[in-house]
Amino acid sequence: MKKTRIVFGGKGLGDTIAWMGQVERYQELTGSRVDVICDFADIFQKQNIKAHPRNQETDAFNYDYDFLINTYDYKRPSGITTPVQDMKTNSLIGRASQILGLPDITEQKPTLNIKLKNIKLKRPIVSLASLSTLQKKLWNYKGGWNAVISYLKKKNIEVISLDQHVQFGAGYAYKDFPPYNPIPSQSTNKTGKSLRIVASYIDRSLFFMGLSSGISWLAWALDKPVVMVAGFLKADYHFSTPYYVQNSNVCNCCWSNHDLKTDDWYWCPEDKDFECSRQITPEMVIEKIDLLLANEN
Repeated sequence: MKKTRIVFGGKGLGDTIAWMGQVERYQELTGSRVDVICDFADIFQKQNIKAHPRNQETDAFNYDYDFLINTYDYKRPSGITTPVQDMKTNSLIGRASQILGLPDITEQKPTLNIKLKNIKLKRPIVSLASLSTLQKKLWNYKGGWNAVISYLKKKNIEVISLDQHVQFGAGYAYKDFPPYNPIPSQSTNKTGKSLRIVASYIDRSLFFMGLSSGISWLAWALDKPVVMVAGFLKADYHFSTPYYVQNSNVCNCCWSNHDLKTDDWYWCPEDKDFECSRQITPEMVIEKIDLLLANEN
């Protein structure tokens, strides 16, 4: 059996989940035994694929084929000639698929190895992750999440906040933005939990709602419907969901036209104060939720 090493350059949970599904496709197509060097190595388990943490030494000379999958660069054996699109026009899934030389771009959820905990609930829940690593990634309609939570509470549905932090931000104010963005006050605070507990809450949820973030990808991998609010990215950058919320009538999808600046928390390349998400209203989100609930019943 041939041996392949695949190194993930991206360290985000979403990147890792998106790419690992394509690694499984690669293994199934080639029959190779695959070692993957990545973060979150312990949450994956698939026959003939072994995920290793980054601190575990591997040597490319021990493998027949060697790959690097990353957002802005990559490496692969010389015999693979599949064109690789730039990330501005590609998707996370497409990026890995093309680098690995797969014959088409097909979504595939990775096989997870997370021992879920039996979470006891008093009422139905929806899980939420409302914070992220740039202001642009947030839903910047003031009070938006609380308005949606109020709507769900009227249906006797509790909303659980599963972010890593209870608040997160630049650490300094800018215009009408506070130094730190808090989780919605009407949500139940379950922040700072292990990935196992986060996954366990998602598993017990009616659905997940959030942003273009790793926890949304985790919910997708756990087979939960995802309501995703995003202004700066095209829907097809992510996994498919009929519950993608975007206002196409205002500035949107700047990721496709600008180089992302991750060192500037308040980066808005068109200088429009994040209207891409400010102009997404609670009613737009609730419309998708109503559609989801109707489809799931």
